[in-house]
Amino acid sequence: MFKVRKISHLAIPLIIAQLAQASMGFVDTILMGMLGVEVLAGGGLGTAVFQFIIIVCGGVLMASSNIIAFAIGKKDNEEVHQALLSSMAIAVVLSLLLGFVLWNIGAVLSVLGQADTSIAITEVYLRSVVWAMLPALAFMALRNLVLGFGQTGSLLRIALIGAACNFPVSYVLMFGLLGFPEFGLKGIGYGTTFVTLMMFVVFSLDVYRSSQFKAYPFWRGWGSFKFDTLRSVLRLGIPMSIAYAMEAGLFTAAALLAGMLGAVELAAHQIALQCITLSFMIPVGLSQAVSIIIGQSYGAHRLQDVEAYARTGVLMGVVCSLSAAFVFWFFPESIVALFTQSNEVSDLAIVQQAGIKLLWVAAIFQLVDGIQVITMGALRGLKLAASPTVITVIGYWGIGFPCAYWLMDVWGLQGIWGGIGIGLGVTSLMLVALFVLHLRKLKMEH
Repeated sequence: MFKVRKISHLAIPLIIAQLAQASMGFVDTILMGMLGVEVLAGGGLGTAVFQFIIIVCGGVLMASSNIIAFAIGKKDNEEVHQALLSSMAIAVVLSLLLGFVLWNIGAVLSVLGQADTSIAITEVYLRSVVWAMLPALAFMALRNLVLGFGQTGSLLRIALIGAACNFPVSYVLMFGLLGFPEFGLKGIGYGTTFVTLMMFVVFSLDVYRSSQFKAYPFWRGWGSFKFDTLRSVLRLGIPMSIAYAMEAGLFTAAALLAGMLGAVELAAHQIALQCITLSFMIPVGLSQAVSIIIGQSYGAHRLQDVEAYARTGVLMGVVCSLSAAFVFWFFPESIVALFTQSNEVSDLAIVQQAGIKLLWVAAIFQLVDGIQVITMGALRGLKLAASPTVITVIGYWGIGFPCAYWLMDVWGLQGIWGGIGIGLGVTSLMLVALFVLHLRKLKMEH
């Protein structure tokens, strides 16, 4: 029970923070549903693309939390500061490069066979939300410093504030209330940008009120910046980012396949995607907590604790995934109704039916998805990145995507999601096997 409490103490604020971040895409998609099926399809595709980019960038930045946790285990304060500076530098560079990609995404979507109407709507949303990228990534970088020390109170407060503000701010800007212009779809992106920037500013002020973090300012120390630490973050972070990209990209590719079937299918896919993205944040938060605790234990050479925390984390993830699956299985109508509130009755009825069927499929693979992401976190805590990435490439793209493409011809949209589930299941089995074998090797070496 002690290990459950320790993981929970760190994981609960992380889960809430992850839910707050994911809720922005979730809320944006609900608001898009108020503007009609075509906006839900095209805007939802934009949401999926933006979330994909953020998740991939988060994989690179998350490496700094592992390095910070390991440095804390060694009591190396200089390395802690250098890891923070490195992650901030990475956040700026990624924002510039990938922001340019998002601004010009239309040509890419056209090559991938998306309808011109959906592409135009996607561009409108992405060009309004792209300004949220830098504050979102900077928030992640600073969050990793706090996580490394296991101090999550400030993170919890800011996450709750952001989650509470996103819907009303975006709603006001979308419909032009309180004297603001009516921005429509653009207002949803502007609202998310404003809330994200507010979260970073308030979080920074709150963190540096504590004397514990005043020795690690992200705006000072650049004169003694160490490229060795930057390389260490990238060496661990890039494989992690690729692993995240493999899974997030699998769902983005599924959205593109759904778009080939039609606007109605794409809209239904976006509904189910936002639901599983939100529920997935629970095992993601557990994964981050397990990764940090295992990193500290590994840095202090406590391999028995590494094994115990990994096992406990996976069991906690199974319980949470089963809970999410229960909701999807028994209450799909209520969930889908949140996203279908416009007056296009005929199309909405078809979207609702398709969305309900997808949630039934999503409920089935919630379990394996939770196991694989927590095991991935445990492997990151052991500073193992390359081999898990290879496994994700094989599982997601060597098995999952071909199955999704083949099953699409058999069962349509449900077939796409069934193929994804097969890929996730195979990946989880391979990751668990890798962790067991690697830990056994470490014990023999010690």
